[in-house]
Amino acid sequence: ILSIGLMASVLSSYAFSAAGKIEEQVFIPKYDKKTVKMIESHPELIMDHMSKNGFELFGPTGTKAWLKAANIEFTQLEEEHNHSKSNDKALGYPTHDKITAFLKSIEKNYPNIAKLESIGKSVDGKELWVLKISDNVAIDEVEPEFKYISSMHGDEITGREMLQFLIKDIVEAYGKDKRITDLVNNTELYIMPSMNPDGSKRKQRANANGYDLNRNFPNWDSNLSTTATRQPETVAVMNYQASRQFSLSANFHGGAVCVNYPWDSTKVRHPFDSLLQDLSTRYSIENRPMYTSREFDDGITNGADWYVVRGGMQDWSYVFHNDLQITVELSDKKWPRYSQIPKFYKDNKESMLVYAEAIHQGAGFKSKIGKTGTVKIKKLLNG
Repeated sequence: ILSIGLMASVLSSYAFSAAGKIEEQVFIPKYDKKTVKMIESHPELIMDHMSKNGFELFGPTGTKAWLKAANIEFTQLEEEHNHSKSNDKALGYPTHDKITAFLKSIEKNYPNIAKLESIGKSVDGKELWVLKISDNVAIDEVEPEFKYISSMHGDEITGREMLQFLIKDIVEAYGKDKRITDLVNNTELYIMPSMNPDGSKRKQRANANGYDLNRNFPNWDSNLSTTATRQPETVAVMNYQASRQFSLSANFHGGAVCVNYPWDSTKVRHPFDSLLQDLSTRYSIENRPMYTSREFDDGITNGADWYVVRGGMQDWSYVFHNDLQITVELSDKKWPRYSQIPKFYKDNKESMLVYAEAIHQGAGFKSKIGKTGTVKIKKLLNG
C-alpha cells in the first residue's frame, strides 16, 4: 500500500481545479479512518452516506486511477444503492413539465393562498419553481418565513414527490382543518420541490454541468457569500434567500433515513446545538422507521460527526442568513419506485407539519442572533 504522502502525490496529477465536479463515482466498501482522513484533505473528492458498510465517493477524472494506485477497493456505485436507470414512465415519475403543470394548477385553483414563482433557471433552462402558501399570499406580511427544498441532488427523488403531496394536502385542507388553517394564516410557507431538475431528468447527483450543488455554496470560512463562479441553480437559491427572511428550513435528500443537523463542515458545536437536536428529534419521532433507526440514535445525527461536507447549503443558510436548516434523508434507495412514494409520505407527513409549526416557538430565532450574528459565528468556528 502506498504511503499517504505518495498517494497524495498520485492524486495531485489528476486533481481537477473545480471542487465539486463529478466525473467519476464509486462505492468504497470498507470504512478505514486513515483513508477517510486522507480523502477529506482533498476538496476535489466528495464522500457521502458514510456507514459501517462503506461510503460513496465522487470526484474528477482520475479518481478511480488514484484509488487503484493506492490499493483502495471500490465497486461501481450503481450496484451499491440500487439506482435504477429505467425511464420515468416505467417507474411512474412525473416529468418536469408535469410538475410545472401541477404547480400552476395549484396556483390557479387556490389563488387566495398559493402563488407560484420562478426564482431562476437551471443549466438546461428549466424553471426553478417555488410555491408560496399563505393566507394573504400576494402580500409580504410580517410573519415567520419557512422553507422546504428538495432534490438538490437530482438522483435523490423522494422529497420532490413528497412535497407535491404536501402542497396538495395543505391547500385542500385550508379552511376545513383548524391546524392547517392556523399554520397558513400565521406563516409564509415556501416550497421548492426540485432544485436540480436537470439532474433528476438524467437521474444523476450533479446538475447538467456535472457539479454537486451541495458542495457549491460558500463555506463558513468564506469572506463573502458571493455568487461568482457558482452554478445557476445555486445562484438562484442564494439570491432568493437574500431577498427573504427565512428563519427555519429543511432540505430533503435520499440514500439514508435520518435527520442531519449542523454543522456539516466542522466538528465545533453549533451555538444552538441543543435546539437543533430538539428540532431534529421533533421531526424524527413522528416517523417510526426513522426514530427507531439502528444506525442513528433516535434517527438523528450531527452532520460532521457523520461525515464532513464543505460548501453545503445547510451551513451556509445559517452562517450567512441566520436561517436554521436541517437535512432530512428520506429513503435508503435514492430512486425508489413511484408506487412507494405514498408510504414515504405517510411516514413523513406529520413530521413535516410538526417541523413547520416549530417556527412559531418563542420569539423567533433571528432575535437571538442580532445584526452581528454572522461575525460572531465565524469567530466561534475559528476558535
